Amino acid sequence: MLRAVAYRSVAVPGIDAVRLARIVDGAQRFNRMAGVTGAMLFDGARFLQYVEGPVDGIEGAIGRIRASADHDRLHVLGDAVIDTRRFPAWDMSCLMQPNTVLDRLFVAFWGRVEHALDDAGKPVGGLLLLRRLVERSGAPEG
Repeated sequence: MLRAVAYRSVAVPGIDAVRLARIVDGAQRFNRMAGVTGAMLFDGARFLQYVEGPVDGIEGAIGRIRASADHDRLHVLGDAVIDTRRFPAWDMSCLMQPNTVLDRLFVAFWGRVEHALDDAGKPVGGLLLLRRLVERSGAPEG
């Protein structure tokens, strides 16, 4: 069984490129060990992250995320049991995005993943927007 969680949060002031690299490196190390994959977006002030993987791996990742001093005002956008990963080859990289992109993702549908698929089984809503961003970035997304 796999679980997927999407959340948004507000970065604490002063997150520069060096600090962001440390955040991403720490997430990548943990995610590889925990079997977690996903995507992170940052607009210089806010984060959006989507993580997926085994339930215990996601619990650990969410625990780390909640305990982080790098952000606050965490809000879960979606939390669901899933059958297949949407980002199987992405252990967590960070895409810098303009705030207008994150604004769209923050208000997109992030409900139960099985309800966020079109008739062909393709993701819609926030997940579709996120996959399109990843595809355009050239990042491996499976």
